[in-house]
Amino acid sequence: MNSEPVNREVLAIIGSVPRRWGRMDLLSRMAVVAVGRAFCDSDLLDRQTNKIHGANIVGLISVTRWGSLITDLAFCETLGQGPELASPTVFSYTLPNIAIAEAAGHFGLTGPVYSIFAEHDLMEKVEQEAIFWLSNHPEISAMVAGRLDIPPSYAEGKAPVAEFHIVNGKCRI
Repeated sequence: MNSEPVNREVLAIIGSVPRRWGRMDLLSRMAVVAVGRAFCDSDLLDRQTNKIHGANIVGLISVTRWGSLITDLAFCETLGQGPELASPTVFSYTLPNIAIAEAAGHFGLTGPVYSIFAEHDLMEKVEQEAIFWLSNHPEISAMVAGRLDIPPSYAEGKAPVAEFHIVNGKCRI
């Protein structure tokens, strides 16, 4: 985990520093910033409170190929030193939905929040899933949908991906 300060550009996107920022894994930080970027492009976020406008129920869904594998491997490294030395901080980020749960909590989302796995056509699949929710749950105003991934070969130069957009049903502002 990393306790580096948040730069101005990131702060302009996310509005305020999440309470757990210092202990978050890279995937979670990427999720908060990418979801914040999607909200910057919409009118859904109340920039005074940094939360979703109260009349909206907004969900968040991500698609991934590798989930939290990079964090899982980091946890395994701490386990290698002995079970009693395994990092509880790293362990708390070893599920693929934790990263988007951090983003959902930060922005006050109250709709469904979960990750799906896919190998191909990732953005198409997450878009279809968001449309499914909006079509079958009229109480949901919008879904934030996107891709969130850190490839296992990240250390060898493969770039992480974090891209989200708003799939709008019927938002009330």
